[in-house]
Amino acid sequence: MMRKTYDKETNINEMFDYLDDQIKHSGQPAIEDTYYYQNHEHKEMFLSIRGYFAEALKNPEVDAACYIIAMPDIYRRINIFELTFPMDWIREDERLSAPFKELKPHIQYLALAAAEASGMKFNTKPALSLGLAYWNLEQLKIFWQFTAIRRKNAM
Repeated sequence: MMRKTYDKETNINEMFDYLDDQIKHSGQPAIEDTYYYQNHEHKEMFLSIRGYFAEALKNPEVDAACYIIAMPDIYRRINIFELTFPMDWIREDERLSAPFKELKPHIQYLALAAAEASGMKFNTKPALSLGLAYWNLEQLKIFWQFTAIRRKNAM
């Protein structure tokens, strides 16, 4: 399903507002600088994507989802401009999408866990169970950081 041009335009305008705000407050340290990232590209993509999904600045669920789709393995396979919500790419016609199926299993489990946390249901064993059985320390750190972002309001 293609997004309407108006929706994309709204997101892009919000992105420019976000970037303008970043410039105005560039001298202040941001909590995002202390997050755990896979690498520098993950951090850069996260900061950019959350500018596109401006709701991320007010909604920890969207913010955490942006953190997951900013992972280079995921970001390279999806088109964020076609998404209404950051986790929409996982499903296509009520099935797991082709981009999702291209991911390595441990990254699939991170994406599924993020989608499940957003209320999406799948006909699989819960992603948390799968992840805890297979994630290495790096993936556990990513999942922990996702959880911390998602629960930001509770801190």
